[in-house]
Amino acid sequence: MYMKRNVNFALLGLVITVLVGTVIITTYFQSTYKDVSTELEEKKGQLETINSNFSSKLRELNKTASELQLRQLDKDKLDQLYTDLTGAKEMLDAELESTREKLNQTLIAFERKSDELLEVRYVLLTQENELSELRAKVENQLGTIRSKTAEIDTLKSQLCEEKKAQGKTC
Repeated sequence: MYMKRNVNFALLGLVITVLVGTVIITTYFQSTYKDVSTELEEKKGQLETINSNFSSKLRELNKTASELQLRQLDKDKLDQLYTDLTGAKEMLDAELESTREKLNQTLIAFERKSDELLEVRYVLLTQENELSELRAKVENQLGTIRSKTAEIDTLKSQLCEEKKAQGKTC
């Protein structure tokens, strides 16, 4: 019975040791689980914060990408407008140059015509002077003709008187 008693004690010791070990291991795992659970909650909070930050940064990035696309479209439109305006400017510059050439040709023609007009005016003034001189000569000649006509009339009347004095008819 001694052996039986020893075996019972040994079994009892073994059961107590297993129970104590189970309690110690359970306490250890519970403590570790609390620490891990606490860390997990902290990490979960950090992860939520990071996720929130990531979402806000992603929204900002999407907004920035949209703005960048708008700016790129605006830039493309401005580039096209600049190209169109450059083309229009080149056409206007060519037209301006053509107009300037026409203006220069017109000015040259105007100067020629002005010179011709001056020559014509000079000729006209010269001819007007000649006409005035000729009119004066004509007036002198008319005066001379009148005086000669008057002389002729006087001579005719003298001749007529002499003929009458001689008894002839006039």
